[in-house]
Amino acid sequence: MSEINFPLKDLTRRKRQTTLTVLGLTLATAATIFLVLFGSNMGFDIAFIIKRGQITSGFYNIFSQFILIVTTLNIITGPIITSFLVQTAMYSRIRDIGIMKASGCITESVFAYFLTELSLLILLSSAAGIILGTTAYYIATIILNTLGFYISQNINIWTIIAVTLVTIIASHIFGAKPLRKASQTNPTQAMSPLFSQGTTTYLGKKLPSKLGFNFKIAIRNLLRRTTSTTQAIICLTIVLTLTTLALTGGLICNQTTQTYTENAIGRNIIIVGHKTITDRYVSLLSQFFEQKETNKPDYLNPETQIPDTLITELGTITGIEQIDPRLIFEHSVREVPGIILDSVEQIEPVIVGDIRTAEALILGVQPDKLVNDWLLFGKKLESNNKLAAIIGDSLSVNMFSVAINQSIKIDEDTLPYEIQGICVDPLNNGKVVYVPQETLHNISPYKGQNLVLLQVNQSINQQVVSQIEKIANTQNLTIVKLDSILDKHINFLDKIWSLIILLPLFSLTAGALSLMGYLITSMSEQQKQFGIMRALGTKPKSILKIVFYQASLILTVSGTLGVSAGLYIALNFLIPNPVVTQQTLLGVVIGITAVFGVLCISTLYPTLKTINQTVIEAFSTN
Repeated sequence: MSEINFPLKDLTRRKRQTTLTVLGLTLATAATIFLVLFGSNMGFDIAFIIKRGQITSGFYNIFSQFILIVTTLNIITGPIITSFLVQTAMYSRIRDIGIMKASGCITESVFAYFLTELSLLILLSSAAGIILGTTAYYIATIILNTLGFYISQNINIWTIIAVTLVTIIASHIFGAKPLRKASQTNPTQAMSPLFSQGTTTYLGKKLPSKLGFNFKIAIRNLLRRTTSTTQAIICLTIVLTLTTLALTGGLICNQTTQTYTENAIGRNIIIVGHKTITDRYVSLLSQFFEQKETNKPDYLNPETQIPDTLITELGTITGIEQIDPRLIFEHSVREVPGIILDSVEQIEPVIVGDIRTAEALILGVQPDKLVNDWLLFGKKLESNNKLAAIIGDSLSVNMFSVAINQSIKIDEDTLPYEIQGICVDPLNNGKVVYVPQETLHNISPYKGQNLVLLQVNQSINQQVVSQIEKIANTQNLTIVKLDSILDKHINFLDKIWSLIILLPLFSLTAGALSLMGYLITSMSEQQKQFGIMRALGTKPKSILKIVFYQASLILTVSGTLGVSAGLYIALNFLIPNPVVTQQTLLGVVIGITAVFGVLCISTLYPTLKTINQTVIEAFSTN
């Protein structure tokens, strides 16, 4: 116990640096544990949603890809922040190592002493990080579950053990590196500021005089401390990349998926049909965000037919912009294999696909009257191609090998439909098949339609709705406005993305502490320099400017690299055909500004503490 007692007293004596290092390491460990637990369980939750058919495969791919990229960056960020804080703490002890060696201590004893201090810092921080990370996870899940999400509170203890072991081992490796290097040098080198600060290569180069005295001093201080400055920039760049990706990517993905959904369902849409069919259609459309079962109606019952005269009459109503008559029914469909060229030889044909079957919603439509504008991979339906089909994303993923190169059969006695495109469609969770209406009449007892979609102008006033309802009542038909269903879709997506954007907050906090740690260490080493400047008559305001310029330069470089990398990843890898609106851009600007605001605020404590020191305090030993 006596061997540990002195290192403990030594750490206690250096309260400010010890507290900051422990706090930073605690947050870094807590952030990693929180993000791994939260991200994995959130991923499992979304996977559970897709397994029970609540969202389509296209949306699931967007969610899972976003979570994968953000979680990977989170896992990378944790050790980087940890290593930076540890090395910052240990570099501040190199001068002490030189004094101990000058006093006659052997290399191994010096290294063992400071390694003991390092181990105490790491073990204390790891224990506190486990408690804080686990507590934060429980609080987050409780809050989110009350908002309607189901996030499991089960914790895999082996996950915590694995994260803790990786953190402890990585911290020791990164922290022991400067200690080993310093302990093997002679006392003169160890006590020299050049050993820990880097080089003075650039100090002799003349800086432009127009930059101002304070700004030039700030630049020289950063260039003199090349090692720690470079580490700070790398650390903050990773943090800002992660934060920018989560904020920007989350906002863009949220807006884009909402746009996909709005285009697929249509805004200002009213459906007209027999009550059993409209209820079933609404049920199949609502499965995207809730489980709502209804009995399957007899779609092909002649009583459900909508006569052409009613459609003609609806066309006379002022305010209706598009009439989309459809023949819909649920039916088993079969995959038809396709033939493509060999991907290597490009000569021999290769058969792709199988003869799998699945249940799907069949929609016979008139291609030139569609009110939908899906995210479509492939070609649109055309009126002159009677044997073409568009299928939903879930049907494509779960049933076909290479859907665009294959065909689909709805009835054994009819010709197969060539698949022209794949659409992202929340209707029936993406298990849909759109084909030209007239080709379905061979398996239908009547020629016509059993559902009509009406797109009215932006202001759906009660007078238009009353006219539609009056005409529908003459044929015992009902009407349903789909805007309320669409709003529920958008609200569901908004909640999911709001949940995901929470992921990087811990890393941002740890990044702010990393910047604070860098500034405290930097100003500790510049303390006597500032004391001399104060003794020569320099005002505290000038010292404040120098520190502000140093922090601003690091933030500017880190921000330029981190924000650029985050935006590039978000726009090029997260989501196909991203939708960026003025509202999204405003949200991105506000979010990034808030991030920089947090980082700037984190510099206030060390800055104010430095400028409030007296000249005597500035010359005192830390």
